[in-house]
Amino acid sequence: MIRWGILGCGNVTEVKSGPALQKAARSSVVACMRRDAAKAKDYAKRHGIETSYSDVDDLIHDPDVNAVYIATPPDSHAELAIRAMQAGKPVLVEKPMALNGAECDSMLEVSQSTGQPLVTAYYRRALPRFEKFRAIILSGDIGEPRGVAVHQLARIEDHPAESWKIDPNVGGGGLFVDMQSHTLDWLDYVFGPATSVSGIVRNQSLEYAAEDFVSYTLGFDKIVASAFCAYAVGQTDESVTVHGSKGFVKVSFFSASPIVVSLGGVRTIYDVGDPAHVHQPFVERTVSHFLGDAPNPAPPDSARRTTALIEELYQSFRTN
Repeated sequence: MIRWGILGCGNVTEVKSGPALQKAARSSVVACMRRDAAKAKDYAKRHGIETSYSDVDDLIHDPDVNAVYIATPPDSHAELAIRAMQAGKPVLVEKPMALNGAECDSMLEVSQSTGQPLVTAYYRRALPRFEKFRAIILSGDIGEPRGVAVHQLARIEDHPAESWKIDPNVGGGGLFVDMQSHTLDWLDYVFGPATSVSGIVRNQSLEYAAEDFVSYTLGFDKIVASAFCAYAVGQTDESVTVHGSKGFVKVSFFSASPIVVSLGGVRTIYDVGDPAHVHQPFVERTVSHFLGDAPNPAPPDSARRTTALIEELYQSFRTN
């Protein structure tokens, strides 16, 4: 059994990941930690977890905990992952892996030196809807992939309740980093490492410190991906479309939606529902990896590439 300790009991752990850690095969949550002891105790009570802590080291060194899930904001990912691995515990860390490439490198070095597995929670790599999306692309149904169009629009008033998600010192950026890091990782998963990146990052509204507009072009071995992501406009919409030599396939990345395949003007719809706890298929693979039965479902070197892409894309914006 993998007996998890959760560091950070925020919104992502309420439905998406926390119950998934408990419901996955060979997996249970035995402890949780939050700096506010009362909130940690309340979370434990609501989720049927036996032990709660308000101190990081107490959870990391709990002998009943044999794996650590880090669900804190990104500015603490590197420090907490390193401490857990040095204590002999494998780590599942929320995305993005860390704030920058240098922090990712430190995490990789400790994982290698301690022999402790390190997984980043890019859960779309295992979600059935996205596995179907990937299978359609790789099957050749739409012909040879030529390009990817990434599209995300949001209203400024719809920014998340968690203020750290639009604080670049804590989250590494704004909504693009928080959400589109998933897309960047998925592109790496399907098409391999990007060979080039260029783009424009802006803060158009000046409503908060982070960016609210990102447009980029990624070059891969055979295809090009382009994105238009604007978070201070008058409407909400998002999708990822892969265009091939015979047709295209399209899906919503951040809300449940059918997969649409278009070939010669004829559309086919695949309705693949998401599980109640969207992390669960990925957790199943992570547990199998920790127990030595399967490969790493999101290897740290690929997660590092995603962070490095964001870092390169944002370099001019952060400098100015």
